[in-house]
Amino acid sequence: MRQLPANRRCIGDIVSLGTAGFIMQLTNSVVTICCNNVLSVTGGDMYISVMTIISSVRQMVETPIYAITEGSSPIISYNYGARRPRKVLRAAVSMALMALVYTLTIWAVILLAPHFLISIFSSDPTLQADTIPAMKLYFSTFGFMLLQYVGQTVFKSLNKRRHAVFFSLLRKVIIVVPLTYLLPYAFGMGTDGVFAAEPVSNVIGGSLCFIVMLITVLPELKRMDREDAKTAK
Repeated sequence: MRQLPANRRCIGDIVSLGTAGFIMQLTNSVVTICCNNVLSVTGGDMYISVMTIISSVRQMVETPIYAITEGSSPIISYNYGARRPRKVLRAAVSMALMALVYTLTIWAVILLAPHFLISIFSSDPTLQADTIPAMKLYFSTFGFMLLQYVGQTVFKSLNKRRHAVFFSLLRKVIIVVPLTYLLPYAFGMGTDGVFAAEPVSNVIGGSLCFIVMLITVLPELKRMDREDAKTAK
């Protein structure tokens, strides 16, 4: 306990770095509440069950991506702290490639064989029939979500907390929640509007996160590499 005051800065760093992951989990719950609220009006209990299955599938297929990115984070952080920019870049690229291979594989399964995944959670033929088109729409831009994971992992690993927290809020709170209400009601899309909000957010939020990551991180790594080369001379 005596060491706590001396380690306040470390405690603050730990809490702030974990805030991005906390916000991602919190906003997922907020989005689920909003989706169920709109679906109860536009589609009834059947479509709430459809969303439950889709959410379960999503949690299942996202877990390996989360494992790959989170497993790479300590390696990226260590090499960044040790001023090894080339190894930071190599680790980030390796992480992205591994996650890309998995994402494209599971994306193909979702779009080409959705019945296989749905049957894990329900054997009701009527529910399966309603879930298949909804799931294909919901996961139609699943590949773009990888950009969000890669970007946020790099931001968090390099201690860029503000970027990580902002992009956590951007995709879910700023994009998905408003679209969940706008698309079904303002644009008359009904239940399809609820399921379309997610793919739209994947494209916008994921692309912005990845682009900003490239713009901010790559120049910093190049500058660090140049500085280390001068020091070595």
